[in-house]
Amino acid sequence: MSYINENNKNIFDEKAVYGVPDAANFLWSGWEDARIVYDTRSGHTQVLNDFARELLSLYEDGPKSLIELLDEFAKIIEAELDEPLKIKIVETLNEFDTMGLIQPV
Repeated sequence: MSYINENNKNIFDEKAVYGVPDAANFLWSGWEDARIVYDTRSGHTQVLNDFARELLSLYEDGPKSLIELLDEFAKIIEAELDEPLKIKIVETLNEFDTMGLIQPV
């Protein structure tokens, strides 16, 4: 199963395993309600909200599939994930992939 966006484009395969390429290359800083990450590999800086930061931290714990990530996130918030939240998570992960913060392993 894959999550599909409004343009019928496959944006994330739930069976693919992703991980953080090398979290040691991330330099973190906080600013009000945002977390700023500088990736020394690419030279890019990204600004993450608390939601995105929590998702990325799950990948920093080790590679996982989308299903594993959704299960772990549901445990953190102590609730079942509804479909709109799952879609938001998938969109965020797709952005991570585009930014180079996560990659297939």
